[in-house]
Amino acid sequence: MYNQQFQSQAPQNAPYAYTQASAPSSVYQQPPVQSYAIPQPPEVASQPKKGWGALAIALACLPVIVLGEVFGLLVSRATPLDDTLGAELGGALFAMVLCGILGGSKMFNITRDSWMFAWRAMWWSIAVSAGIAILNLYSTVALGEMILVFDWPWQAFLSVALCLGIGFLEEFMVRGLILNGLLARMGASRKGILWACIISSVVFGLMHVNLSSLATATPLELLQAVLKVIQTGTYGFALAAVVCKTGELVSAALLHALDDWLLYILTFIMGGSITTEYVSSGTEEGWATVTVYVVCIVLYIPLVVRAVHTLNEIDVPNRGAFFKLGASDLRTAPAPAGYAAPVPAPSAYTYTAPDGRTYVYAAPAPAAQPQPYAQPQPYVHMQPATPAAPSSPANPIPTQIPEGSLYRTGRSDAPGAQTPQDPQTFR
Repeated sequence: MYNQQFQSQAPQNAPYAYTQASAPSSVYQQPPVQSYAIPQPPEVASQPKKGWGALAIALACLPVIVLGEVFGLLVSRATPLDDTLGAELGGALFAMVLCGILGGSKMFNITRDSWMFAWRAMWWSIAVSAGIAILNLYSTVALGEMILVFDWPWQAFLSVALCLGIGFLEEFMVRGLILNGLLARMGASRKGILWACIISSVVFGLMHVNLSSLATATPLELLQAVLKVIQTGTYGFALAAVVCKTGELVSAALLHALDDWLLYILTFIMGGSITTEYVSSGTEEGWATVTVYVVCIVLYIPLVVRAVHTLNEIDVPNRGAFFKLGASDLRTAPAPAGYAAPVPAPSAYTYTAPDGRTYVYAAPAPAAQPQPYAQPQPYVHMQPATPAAPSSPANPIPTQIPEGSLYRTGRSDAPGAQTPQDPQTFR
């Protein structure tokens, strides 16, 4: 009877969850306060930087590399080193120092994963260069012109040093300063990253052509120059995609050095000139050069396809190593419409029975999934307690307790529990 009276007085729709004590106790243990996890607005750039400053600084560093080449040339003249080798090593050293100052150590952080990715992206180019080296060796031996210089081991060592100097100089200058400077300005979108790689690759191709001699060049020489820019540009485009993906330059520089070494080693050990002319003046030699460039461009198509595939998969934005966003450039994003601050869940509910006794019930924690109706638990007598009602914020989040976690008297399909008799009221 008491149970029926209690149920008739209890609110029908109150989201109460009755707790069961392991043993009668006069001390009520209040459950911890539950809070709703509301994601905070992310920090965004208050005024996103355009990247012009990083690009301008990177381009301003290019003349410093020329000073490095002059410094290396002066050092080589005071030592037994070749002038070309000294200039390449001096320029490479200055380029690496400048990239380290602007971009930090991340551009030197070669790892096994970055090396394996670079190798998988560029192995075809290495195979093409190895094929050309084998054909040159075969033709030289067939013509009986295979004559090694007496110090060919030393010349082989110099070839390795020169190719390392060329690889590190060109990579840290083009893919380091120029590409990362362009990424700081254009790397906010995937289209901008693609254009940054294209522009740096065109610059890389133009570096292999004597532009001053093109004013008086013949149409055949102009054709050779254009094809050389395309052939070298496609190779540079593949390396640019690798650098955009890995973020470091050492892998690209080593592969670049290996590629050049395969083409130069025979010339070194035979005592030939290491000065390369990419445009031939004769008609017969000119058409032969055109044929070689066209074949190389066709063979480099897989490199371009893989580079485009890589650029389509990299994370955007990619602002390069020179772009820096300080803490002062961040602010909290404005809250979206309907956003409210986190609201703590009620810790407990109280109910005063008709006889004056107060019952305290723990508030249910929000459930991720609706739970089946639980069997009602025996009521436990507690000491009267009146906790302070939680303050309601100005814009609270509507709270809805899942129906499955409630015990709603009068509408539950679960069988009722047997209520123990009160020792004071014999009913």
